[in-house]
Amino acid sequence: MIYLVFLAALLPFALILYGRLISPLKLQRRWRFFWGSVIVTLTAIVAYALPLTLQMARHPAAYADSIWMTLLPWMYYAMTLLFVIIMLIVIRDLVWLLAKVVHVVREYRQNAAMKKSGRTELTPEEIEASNVRMSRRTFLKKASTLAVVGGAVVATPVSIYAAKHDRKIKEVEIALEQLPKELEGLRIVHLSDIHVGNTMFKEDVAAIVAETNALNPDLIAITGDMVDGIPSTIGDWLEPLRELKARYGVWFVTGNHDHMWDGRAWCDFIANLGIHVLENAHEIVKINGIQMAIAGVIDYRGDRKNRRWKTDPVAALSGIPQKMFKLMLVHQPASVDDSLANGADLVLVGHTHGGQCWPINYIVDAMMKYSRGLYMVDGKAVFVSCGTGYWGPPLRIGFPPEIDVITLKKA
Repeated sequence: MIYLVFLAALLPFALILYGRLISPLKLQRRWRFFWGSVIVTLTAIVAYALPLTLQMARHPAAYADSIWMTLLPWMYYAMTLLFVIIMLIVIRDLVWLLAKVVHVVREYRQNAAMKKSGRTELTPEEIEASNVRMSRRTFLKKASTLAVVGGAVVATPVSIYAAKHDRKIKEVEIALEQLPKELEGLRIVHLSDIHVGNTMFKEDVAAIVAETNALNPDLIAITGDMVDGIPSTIGDWLEPLRELKARYGVWFVTGNHDHMWDGRAWCDFIANLGIHVLENAHEIVKINGIQMAIAGVIDYRGDRKNRRWKTDPVAALSGIPQKMFKLMLVHQPASVDDSLANGADLVLVGHTHGGQCWPINYIVDAMMKYSRGLYMVDGKAVFVSCGTGYWGPPLRIGFPPEIDVITLKKA
């Protein structure tokens, strides 16, 4: 049933694609039928990918060894292709709209000039020029349609490669007045939203680990949404995380996707990789002779899957001496204000992906108080990562995946 809902929601897009791509080409009937079938098939595949993922999350054991585990990545690649086609059509149509405006203005000026001169008919030269422009527009309309298809074929693998491999190392300095001088210069590498599974494989995780270790971090913080799958199926893909190196440890809090795929099992698995898992708790570490608290909470929506997984920033930060510097790890921006109110000095956040793709970022900005980058709140700091991986189709437009290197400074 849920598949039919998704299919019904996406079929209008198939009709729009047909109207904007195939109709302008004036193809023979059999070719119109062929390309129309391709568009409907692509839409049906994309429509099935999301409900299939939800079903796999609800009944992971039933899908552990099924053919769908092999097919699902290709469904997400098809989703990338469809999204790229839609984006190129939007860009092309905006260009055509601008050209149409120019055409209307030219005709208006031409008619005004005729009226001023008292003429009622176009000259042969003007008629010929108008016919040339019409022929040119017809040619360009067909050519632009072919360019959209060709551009999508070229841009899709490039987009997939960029989302999986072209991570930006983002250097961020955060100046805080309350920072003890012993912590000045502390380098925290912030990873988030890797989403191992679907199309993020073991070799991708290994590449992230190598890039992170090359930064020689003092501390590594991972703010949730590590996985999209169950440990028995993709647990081995996370093995490279065992090689993460940081002077003061690697720290992790859960995200909503981790809870979709058996949060308890994943917390235990990740802890066995040598990573500190913070579940509404904190630990005290000694850095340069001074103590610092590292706290973290269960995901804000963790209790949707299991009532015992309830987030509690108060519990995570309670019992820490007031003057001790407190680093807080949360997944969702919804946890930020409670964390600041309960004493956190620096809050690291994930979840938003920064929007992941233009123009979705505008929706994220409207929905989230903290959507991406650095925010200063009453002398405290909040940093939201755009994510180290991606969710859904391997696609990033305007917001590349990032590994954040945060250096603490005394204000």
